[in-house]
Formats: sequence, structure tokens, C-alpha cells
Amino acid sequence: MMSTSSKENTLEILEDIKRNLSRGVKDRKHNFHTPVFSNVNSDGEIDSRIVVLRNFDPLKMILNFHTDFRSPKATDLMQNNNSLFVFYDHKLKIQLRIKTTSILNNQNEIAKEMWEKTRLLSRKCYLTLKNPSSFTELPEDGIPDHLVSKEPSLEESEKGFKNFTVVENKINEIDWLYLEISGHRRLKLIFKEQKPEYHWIIP
Repeated sequence: MMSTSSKENTLEILEDIKRNLSRGVKDRKHNFHTPVFSNVNSDGEIDSRIVVLRNFDPLKMILNFHTDFRSPKATDLMQNNNSLFVFYDHKLKIQLRIKTTSILNNQNEIAKEMWEKTRLLSRKCYLTLKNPSSFTELPEDGIPDHLVSKEPSLEESEKGFKNFTVVENKINEIDWLYLEISGHRRLKLIFKEQKPEYHWIIP
């Protein structure tokens, strides 16, 4: 929980944001571990879903998650890479709306590095026979029958690497909201150069 003084100190707010995003990567129980990620789809509509926060670089201000290269989300981001994260922690009473620019990493060194750190059980998600979001006649997850109830071997899992994609999201703007019964506080942080711009705004 932020102290009364720190909720009005812009530098402390930024450090608190970085600290909680870093915790969201490492702690599965932290409320920042599974943010909502939104982008514009091929129909020009907003598409949103929960993603797992896989990495945060506090120096470059980049958020990462993983996806399947065959997914509509990946295709849409290649057409329009403007995107948005929403984080909310009811215990901290903090909401973050983070505008980002997304870059897809597929079958390159960044993807390879993260793939090597990915567990076999997680790799299985990239072995589906049908593309993500494909229609089916019956409820199924698309995993090959012989892998339904077990992990793939290391050799089998490597077939999924071509689908594995690391989505890097460069932070452009953070809208920070702190909820407090004595008075909410809202701050916009705009990242253009090395130092962010700070703008207090009415909640």
C-alpha cells in the first residue's frame, strides 16, 4: 500500500509502478500477473483478452507476453501495432492503463532465448493441429490425441517453436489511478525521451 505522501510524488509513483510490474512477472498470485491486453482487429473493432505477463524491462520500459504466431491477434498486430494493457490490483487500489507499441518476435534470437526457458507443458500449447480461434464441430483444444494427458518429449516440443512468438510491447504512456476514499489521484506519464513527462489529471 502506498503512503499518503508517496501517492503525490511522481518519481515514487513511477518506481512503484516498475516494482509492481516486476512482481507481476515473478509472482503468479500478484494481480499484475494477468493483465487485459487490447488491440484493433481486422474488422477495426477492439479485441481484448487476458495474457500472462512474462517479462518487464524497467530500463527499456518493455512488457512481454507470449502468443501463437498463427493466432488472429498476431496477424492483427502486424497490421496495427497500437495496443493497450489494463492492470488492476484491488488490494493496492491501483489501476494502470498502459499504451504500447507491439513488436512480434518469431523464430529469431529473442524467441529462441525465451523458448529455451519455456517448460514442456507450456510448449504443448504451440503444438495444436489447428490454428487458434479455428471453428470446430466438437469442443476440443486441438492438441494431438497422444499428448492430451501428458507432456511432449523435448524432441516433440520443438515442433512448436515455429508457432511460438514473443510479443514485445514498448510503453508509450501510462495512466495511473489510485483509489482513495479521501480523494482519488490520477497521473499520466508520457514516455518520449529518457525522462517521462508527468501530468496530473482529474480522476
